[in-house]
Amino acid sequence: MALAAPTVRNAEPSTVKAGWFRTSYDWRSSVYAVAALPVGLVSLPLALLGGSRAAHRLQRGLAARLLDARITEPARGRAARVVAHGVLALPLQLLAALLTGVLWADVLARGVCYPLAEWGQDVSQAWGGPTLIGAWAAHFGVGVLTLAVLLPVSRALVVAQRRLAVRLLDASADA
Repeated sequence: MALAAPTVRNAEPSTVKAGWFRTSYDWRSSVYAVAALPVGLVSLPLALLGGSRAAHRLQRGLAARLLDARITEPARGRAARVVAHGVLALPLQLLAALLTGVLWADVLARGVCYPLAEWGQDVSQAWGGPTLIGAWAAHFGVGVLTLAVLLPVSRALVVAQRRLAVRLLDASADA
């Protein structure tokens, strides 16, 4: 009696387990969350002053490089699209940049670099004290928990920005 080979539904089994983690905690989304605000602050006035082609290239380039967004060049109506994107994306960009910037600064300063920040200080009353190693471990643990809670929120804001960019800047979105 011959046994049939099992049917494999997923051609890439590694993407099932690692796919969620990779898409939820991608370093490029954190970089985009911080970089999109200055690009947006430059692109909006640039488009309003007649440089919609350059503003579109800036926004499209950032989304393509960091978020793998496929945005094609529109044949007409670029200025209106770029201005609309700039106005609608600015609140998302501001919130994502603040959240992600503060998150990573806190994790690095209080978690990873805690011994450097508190070198020579009395840590006997700090969380995890009385030793420096205990205080570092406690602060590092809080940093890891903060990352676990806030990185998905930051990622959701970046996904919303990606969808908005594709919807407003892509020429094929109208078709």
